[in-house]
Amino acid sequence: MVLRHWIIACFVLAAFGYTHGGAIAQTATSPATQPVAAPAQPAATPAQPAKPAAPQVNVAEITKRANDSVGVDIQAHVKGWQKELDRLEEALRKPNHSYSELNGYRDQLLKLRTDGDDLSNKLKAPQSVVEEQVQKLPPLPAQDQPPEPEQVAQLRAELNYHLGLFKSAHTSIDAQQSRINELLNTIQDIRRKNFTSNLFQPVPGVFSSQTWENVSDYAILAEMRVEGMVKDWWNSSDKPELRYLILSALAMALVLGYFRWHGVERLRTWSEARDPPFWRRASSAAGVILIRSMPVVIPIVFLYNAIDEMQPFPEKIGWLFYVAARSLFIVVVVNALMTTVLSPRAPEWRLIPTGDRAALRITRLVLALVILYGLMTFVYSATRTVQAPFSLTLALTLPANLLVAALVVAILKTPLEEKDVEGMPSLTWLRLLRLPLWGISLAIVVTSFAGYLALSRFIAQQLIVTGSILALVYLLLLWADGYAQGMRNENSAVGSWLKGAAALDQDKREKLSVPISLLLKLAVLIASVPLILLQWGYPWPDIIELYRQLFFGFRIGTTEISLAAIFASIIVFVLGYFAAKLFQGWLDRQVLKPAGLSGGLRDSIRTTVGYAGIFAAALLALSYAGFNLSNIAIVAGALSVGIGLGLQAVVSNFVSGLILLAERPIKIGDLVTVGGEEGYVRKISVRSTEIETFERANVLIPNSSFITDKVKNWTLRNNTARTAIPVAVAHGSDPRLVKAILLKVAQDHLNVMTSPEPFVDFEDFNADSLNFKLYVYIYDLSKGGSTRTDLRIGILEAFKANDIALPSRHTEVLLHEMEWLRDAVNQYMASPTNGRIGNGSRGSASGKSKEALS
Repeated sequence: MVLRHWIIACFVLAAFGYTHGGAIAQTATSPATQPVAAPAQPAATPAQPAKPAAPQVNVAEITKRANDSVGVDIQAHVKGWQKELDRLEEALRKPNHSYSELNGYRDQLLKLRTDGDDLSNKLKAPQSVVEEQVQKLPPLPAQDQPPEPEQVAQLRAELNYHLGLFKSAHTSIDAQQSRINELLNTIQDIRRKNFTSNLFQPVPGVFSSQTWENVSDYAILAEMRVEGMVKDWWNSSDKPELRYLILSALAMALVLGYFRWHGVERLRTWSEARDPPFWRRASSAAGVILIRSMPVVIPIVFLYNAIDEMQPFPEKIGWLFYVAARSLFIVVVVNALMTTVLSPRAPEWRLIPTGDRAALRITRLVLALVILYGLMTFVYSATRTVQAPFSLTLALTLPANLLVAALVVAILKTPLEEKDVEGMPSLTWLRLLRLPLWGISLAIVVTSFAGYLALSRFIAQQLIVTGSILALVYLLLLWADGYAQGMRNENSAVGSWLKGAAALDQDKREKLSVPISLLLKLAVLIASVPLILLQWGYPWPDIIELYRQLFFGFRIGTTEISLAAIFASIIVFVLGYFAAKLFQGWLDRQVLKPAGLSGGLRDSIRTTVGYAGIFAAALLALSYAGFNLSNIAIVAGALSVGIGLGLQAVVSNFVSGLILLAERPIKIGDLVTVGGEEGYVRKISVRSTEIETFERANVLIPNSSFITDKVKNWTLRNNTARTAIPVAVAHGSDPRLVKAILLKVAQDHLNVMTSPEPFVDFEDFNADSLNFKLYVYIYDLSKGGSTRTDLRIGILEAFKANDIALPSRHTEVLLHEMEWLRDAVNQYMASPTNGRIGNGSRGSASGKSKEALS
């Protein structure tokens, strides 16, 4: 018995035997070697042997092995994270946090989160190895069976303890991530409260004389400080190198300006006499804006990075340079945006249906608005940098805000002079914005005079910056519409390519343009949200974190949802779908057609392969999205009840369609009669079969009708058919000659088969005609109508040549038992009272009547 147990233990240690699960041990924390408790057993009776002691495990060795497998000390990392989180939580409880302090706390929390994610990823591979080893252990023996060998029990205890270490680490990491999220939300709440309190803090003494009396002196002082700061930086820098960089930036601006002039002209080339259509205007607008912005944006970016790399900017100089560049960027981009959308000098490229005067006026007012914003932003930043007195900031902010409101009112009072242009969007949405813009202008004025200058400045700033971003988003949405319209138009570059290279007709291009347009619009909206959030006080790391959670996983209850995985699975399905279609076409062209298979069989194989490819692409996409296919099977089983009740007809038609593709009782091109309809089979789909009748009507017949009903397939085995032509000749015709003529006409026709050969039946004769019927077999059923017409014409010509007359109907009317009428007329004519008729013509009339009646 001992030898047998030893052999079993050695086999388990070598190969880990038959798989079945094992118990999960809790994480141990103490001595180097500790027992692992066995399940509770009833007290042993004197007749029963004593249970073996629980196996001892070397805790230190297993812990070291677990740490070595991930390359770090797991417990030390977990304790260090908990200590760091305690410190940050204590720091956040203190009041009066500055903006930079909160950013530092947030960066530390994000670093801790990244470290936790890295450790969690490192734990996955060794944990899966240990779980696989546990599953390969033999099942635990029952209570009434002998205990398992000591070596197996020892191995089970060690593996369970090892697995418990990994699971405990995962639990600690999950708890740490939850705590990090709570602290990040706390930081966001503190920042939001600080922002709100600063925004709604009134400024005392707005209209006090003491506030305004020394403004000029303060302005001169601030100017001198800024000038001195810039001179110090200039004197301390490498002047020759700095001049070289400035000249390089100017040369770059000149070259880009030259390309700007030619690029806009090239993008707006239109050779036709009529104005460009809307799709042509919208599709070129984004490129025009980009080209118009490059001569300023690219040299400024180059100059800033080159100078900073040559000699890092001092903090204050770098901030001033950044604010100036940002203000200049906004002015240039908004100017390019307005001159492209409204196009005051080239109305044929205008994207909004307004008049020339309105386009020019709005363009100038918007440009003045953004120039004012850029100047005030730079001056405001400069006064704060040199720590100018607050009254100077107040003196600059109040008139600037009021001037912004005045410019907005001037824009609102501009008559739009809307014109009706085909394909162009209506200005209804712009009229709907009038009331909110009037309200914003009024809010700027009221908050300025009420002393809430920070709130007034914030509203004016968001009106300009956020409005510019929304205008750019609207233009990109128009570009997406124009691109989709260009896909449908074969005169555009993309439409011509889709028609030529991709061989897509008008209908397919229209269907493809809809999802492409929606996808482009979705991308524009997703990309625009961070720009708007930045303007509303959200820091860039928080926006990145928001998008990371949105796209790479967020939880709803116990379910984790990842939009990135969903989008990726959609892309996988689309790629798999097109791959299946490409393979389907390749199989038909390179394999089925050269093999000489019939068209119906080729279509059945091609359709079956297409369905299989789509099904495989769907399974692959679901698997990529993280769905467990076994769960899908469970859901499908649960849905079977609904299928049995509400979708029975749909499933029946689907299964019938698969049977039609497999058995092929009908195929594409067959002439069938089913359900009172007769026509040619044009398409066999999943749910129904399309039949084209002789009247060119398309009839959709459920697939189940072809399985359960009687179906007449004229071309199931071959394309031949028998047709009959009735023929009648006049009495007196030679029936043998008629039969010979009919057979001769049939045999001379090319579409009439010689085997079986045609034959003639002398069916009947009546008082009017002799009735024959000509039976012929034709090679091509689709030419049956023309064949019958040709045979009838040939029969008439042959009858005429052989003087065989066709029957002509005539009718004879015989009057019987009319003696009473003749006697009555004779009696009437013989009566003397009726001898005269008017002018004495009675005699002649009477004579003629008697002759007629006799």
